Amino acid sequence: MAPGSGADGATAILVCDPPDRLAVIRNLLNRHGIATLESEDGSGALRAAKRQPPDYVFACIELPDSSGLKVIKSLKRRFPLVFGVVIGPEVPLEGRREVLSEGADDYIEVDSDENSINASIRRLTARKETGILGRNEKVLQAIEIVESIAPTKVTVLVTGESGTGKELIARAIHLRSDRREGPFVAVNCGALPEGVLESEIFGHEKGSFTGATSQRKGRFELADGGTLFLDEVGEMPLATQVRLLRVLEEERFMRVGGSQDVKVDVRVIAASNRDLRHLVEEGGFRRDLYYRLNVVHIHVPALRERRDDIPAIFLGLVEEARRRNNLDFGGITDEAMDALAAYDWPGNVRELKNLAESLLVLSQGKRVRLEDLPDHIVDPEVTMRDLPVRVGRPRPEIERDLLLGRLAEIEQRVAYLTELVLGMRDAVTGGRSTGHDNFMPGGASYREVEDTGEIIVEPGTPMKEVEQELITRTLEQVGGNRKKAAKLLGIGERTLYRRMKEYGIK
Repeated sequence: MAPGSGADGATAILVCDPPDRLAVIRNLLNRHGIATLESEDGSGALRAAKRQPPDYVFACIELPDSSGLKVIKSLKRRFPLVFGVVIGPEVPLEGRREVLSEGADDYIEVDSDENSINASIRRLTARKETGILGRNEKVLQAIEIVESIAPTKVTVLVTGESGTGKELIARAIHLRSDRREGPFVAVNCGALPEGVLESEIFGHEKGSFTGATSQRKGRFELADGGTLFLDEVGEMPLATQVRLLRVLEEERFMRVGGSQDVKVDVRVIAASNRDLRHLVEEGGFRRDLYYRLNVVHIHVPALRERRDDIPAIFLGLVEEARRRNNLDFGGITDEAMDALAAYDWPGNVRELKNLAESLLVLSQGKRVRLEDLPDHIVDPEVTMRDLPVRVGRPRPEIERDLLLGRLAEIEQRVAYLTELVLGMRDAVTGGRSTGHDNFMPGGASYREVEDTGEIIVEPGTPMKEVEQELITRTLEQVGGNRKKAAKLLGIGERTLYRRMKEYGIK
């Protein structure tokens, strides 16, 4: 092992035989302030990582005792926030994509020129600095755009659903620009009333309105020499849009109630979760401002559009929360991770982040299992119907509404199962009485009908027993195929899985 020089505390492990093959990468990493450790094989890399947890790993595709991809995957299991790069020969685009799909964050051709390698390192450091996790192709394209426009002053429009990480993109642009030493100032245009928003953005003079007891600088002045991030710009009132357009074109403005221009040097990055073009057609957003903001457009995909990234993002978010709270994390089962990947995440990364921290705290170092996840994630058929109750009322009233909602669900399930059971009985008996309208001797609640495989359920049978028997018999009928059984029973596959666990059905 041979340490290199570094200034910012970040560390990269270089794994290759011989290590000198990665001399160019080592020198470039050192220029970026990243210290380097070198190893000739995978075992040495793992030993080095135990002594010094890495931020990056660059591994040759073939190693004496392993492969670069296996080393990266092994390190990622231990250190979820590490970024891994495979170094190998020239390969077609499909080959690169396959390596990325297997767990690497990038692929560098060993004979690439210095500029290409440096561009890859810059992409990785940008993602590391801003917390942009995952390897989705659309996200990587967004990072490419960030790298190309960061050194300029062009205005950028970032779009995407709420919670997708638009501010992370804006911060990445700021951190990769020559304005990185200047301020990054953010304002949510949808969170403030019109009068307050103008004062917040442009500032105001003393006495300009009731309560203005002194002069106050706005966000534009506070962002002078840096970057101003206007989140949810589609919510900005038309009058404020006019003033914003003037600042973008002339780099000067007046405070509210002022008479003198204030000149600023600010880069503006705007974001919206709404379709601004549609707003323009409806007259809710100025066409000239839209074109002025949309010089460069970056779209951040929703989390459901990048499901392959969900495991990596979840583990990364857990690791961040673990470090922040100094807690242990016992891992997560494959079934639970599959459920996370299958969920649609309407709240996107923000929702996933909140869940990651919640599971970390509640698991208390134990492994997270499928049953530890919220019902609406495990079972797609369960919605957040328990939550839309009016708040601001006494707690007993809120709890009553939640209880009534749950009872209504149970009532619907009982009605459904009753109808299903009666239908099965009629199919077997032709609608005639079976002579078994009371409980059967010995406490049995149902009996099997010969040859047909159907069952007859006696009135008064506990619903749990009915449901258990229906699930068991249906699984037998379809040879244990859960997907087919769930379809026949009219429930979700994950609901079926939970019921099987509850009833001990194998």
